[in-house]
Amino acid sequence: MRPAPPLLRLVGSIFAMSGGSLRAHRMRSLLTTLGVVVGVATVVAMASIIEGFNQTVKTSISSFGSHVIYIRKFRPGFYVGGFPDSLRHRHAFIPEDAEAIRRLCPDVAEVAIIAFTEGATVQYRGRSSSGLQVIGSDPQIQVVNVYDPGIGRFITSEEVQHRSQVIVIGRDIRDALFVRGENPIGRMVHLNGIPFRVIGELEPKGRSLFGNPDELVTIPYTTLDKYFPPPDNAPFYVPARGECYLNAVAVSPERNGAAVDQIIEVLRRRRGLRAGAPSNFEVFTEDALADLYNQLTGATYMVMILISSIALLVGGIGVMNIMLVAVTERTREIGLRKAVGARRVTVLLQFLIEAAALTGIGGLIGIGLGAGVAQLVRVLSKLPAHTPLWAVIVAFFFSVGVGLFFGLYPAVRASRLDPVEALRWE
Repeated sequence: MRPAPPLLRLVGSIFAMSGGSLRAHRMRSLLTTLGVVVGVATVVAMASIIEGFNQTVKTSISSFGSHVIYIRKFRPGFYVGGFPDSLRHRHAFIPEDAEAIRRLCPDVAEVAIIAFTEGATVQYRGRSSSGLQVIGSDPQIQVVNVYDPGIGRFITSEEVQHRSQVIVIGRDIRDALFVRGENPIGRMVHLNGIPFRVIGELEPKGRSLFGNPDELVTIPYTTLDKYFPPPDNAPFYVPARGECYLNAVAVSPERNGAAVDQIIEVLRRRRGLRAGAPSNFEVFTEDALADLYNQLTGATYMVMILISSIALLVGGIGVMNIMLVAVTERTREIGLRKAVGARRVTVLLQFLIEAAALTGIGGLIGIGLGAGVAQLVRVLSKLPAHTPLWAVIVAFFFSVGVGLFFGLYPAVRASRLDPVEALRWE
């Protein structure tokens, strides 16, 4: 067996000496890494929770239909100083706008009409479900938002035209109103005291960050306008009586941009807006919803970075302090090694490796602690959590970097010791 090259033997001996020094002071080494442990655990735990939310947001958006184009009075977002009156007083849309988009926008496959009211109660034979959102729509929402009935059927154009009292319920509504195994199709329920015949039940989608679609009930938008017009004190985001919002979908995902441009052009013409005048409506895709979520998580990331930076700074200062103590304690050892031929770079590397090993071990402990905290939060609160690989890699190498940075001065100081003076050290 060939002997190892001199460089490898040197590196191996340096690691062995560094490891021996750390094992000789286990408790001191562990306490030194506490700041690094806290900082890394904070990063990993927060990144795990935020990544879990990221996956939930993607699932939530796709549950409302992929590549949906939203046509609204204003774009979702945060507004400094409160919501401006210029947006509050905007008008929503009318069904004729949907028809114009269908007729004049070749890259739009379909347009659905959306109206809603909140706080409704549905009852059936003494059982009820309250605080519901009632969606008023048309058959086109099946294509745009993937509203597929699991049993029964959806609303027809004739029922929209005749303002029929028919209703499509979600899975959770069925569970709240009907006994297990009972078929709800054809049953008469009362929505805010008005009788409606159940014609379908939507496929369950599950709860998401944007609400629970399984707790919705859907009726023709004309019926909603007839029986449940918005009250005078309705929130500004609820369309007024006779108005609605619109959802659209392009003929293909690649034509989304062209479809948006065509919709904007048609609505500007219908509203008589001059060239150069700002639009008094917004047309956007799910990217805007993702941007809104990124605004929410951006502030969380900043707080996370601040907390972890303070903890890592404290941990780094602790590492520097302990390494300076180690240099003082081992002055005679350093002098003896240099007297028998150890080079400055060897001593420098030994102390750098010790510092990096200290913070690296703290980083590994922090990664395990942070991932454990995230999973504990997931179990106790049902909040999503997923530890991404990038967070583990970044946290580990950053912790090692802290050790290298704060261990550099003690290492340089040790490497510059004069062997004669070091041997005289008491």
